[in-house]
Amino acid sequence: MNQQQANSFVDLRGIDRYGDDHESLILEFIKSANRTLEIAVQEFRLPRVAKAVIDKHRSGVKVRVVIENTYSKGWSEFTEAEGAKLDSHRRPRFEEYKIFADENKDGILSITEARNNDAIYLLKQANVPIIDDTADGSKGSGLMHHKYMVADGQKVLLTSTNFTWSDAYGDYDNLETRGNSNNMMIISSQAVANLFLEEFDIMWGDGPGGKPDSRFGTKKPHRPVKKVQVGDAEVWVKFSPDSKSKVRWEDTTNGVIASKLRQAKKSVDMALFVFAEPRFGNLLEEKQKQGVEIAVLVDSSFAYREYATTLDMWGYVSTQDCKSGNRRPWAKPIPGRVGIASIAKGDKLHHKYGLIDDEMVITGSHNWSASANHLNDETLVVVKHPTVAAHYRREFDRLFENARLGPSKKIVETGSKVCSSSPPKRVVKRKKATPKSVEEQTELDNQ
Repeated sequence: MNQQQANSFVDLRGIDRYGDDHESLILEFIKSANRTLEIAVQEFRLPRVAKAVIDKHRSGVKVRVVIENTYSKGWSEFTEAEGAKLDSHRRPRFEEYKIFADENKDGILSITEARNNDAIYLLKQANVPIIDDTADGSKGSGLMHHKYMVADGQKVLLTSTNFTWSDAYGDYDNLETRGNSNNMMIISSQAVANLFLEEFDIMWGDGPGGKPDSRFGTKKPHRPVKKVQVGDAEVWVKFSPDSKSKVRWEDTTNGVIASKLRQAKKSVDMALFVFAEPRFGNLLEEKQKQGVEIAVLVDSSFAYREYATTLDMWGYVSTQDCKSGNRRPWAKPIPGRVGIASIAKGDKLHHKYGLIDDEMVITGSHNWSASANHLNDETLVVVKHPTVAAHYRREFDRLFENARLGPSKKIVETGSKVCSSSPPKRVVKRKKATPKSVEEQTELDNQ
């Protein structure tokens, strides 16, 4: 947990702060690889990580990298004119990069400085094999949203953290930020590693410059959830997406999440970037009736939106529930158990995890939404083990302690408790949405 209180470290900006140093953990994992290293990550912007990957590549380790096509161009490859035309979520990152890369802080970014601090440029110049989700001949999948690595076919690092300053530390140009709240897990198991390698190989095809035989998004075959015993822990692994027309919802990744939520006997606690799946809300209401205690925190950029499942739990209908749910809010709302985490301005609650009965953790890159389920390349891992669960419990309690619970004033004043007779036409107001990432924009576009 990059903001947990039990550990501390000095981050890249020189700030002594609480948390696990996710970049250092990523570097240690890379350095541990002796034969093979696979990396599938949406965004790769950390130059120290790129240099560690290059060192492995040059030492003879077989390295393969898959990224999201939106982020496949290095910052140093943009001209000032091109940078000025970037969208609202990439332009600030471009400006941040220029500040970071200016090593001598003279206000002038030299070519050497620019390239030496551009992770993508460094990887390309070193001829590290790398592809993105256009390698299948398309314009890209929904999102290549994975965030995992496999070393020597023996162990897996999986996380909600992108290889960026914002996710690992905080914005380089905003010293008040502490990084988007993220979690990370390493599983040492050849059986689990094989499942992740299978997913990677499907995306990789024959690699860069070859035939367009890579497969991303719904071009990938349906893979049912797989269960693996790792020591005294039970582990389930599922990859997204699944075709809405070809695969039963119950067999999709969201269906796996629902099956685990259904097992709850005492409690369900969720820390989620996005919560926009009405079937989860309806299922949780049934668990509430059975006496299960429910609590959920959602990132502030999504918690109050008209399609968010949080609305139903507060006693108001969401557009998603009116469209494909039971078309009513919770009979017994729980405003004192649902809200947003109080985190530094500029940071995001980027977790995608649920905790069941303090013994089972649902985590990965998979947001709890239809977009993740049916469009994006995603990872979902479920681990049943009390010690693992205890770490996620501690993180949830930390976030919940100072959370802002209940609906916003605007929702109280304007929220509806009844679905309209005919679903309203969707109106996208892009000027009011200021997403920080492609992940956010994809969620907004697909509600």
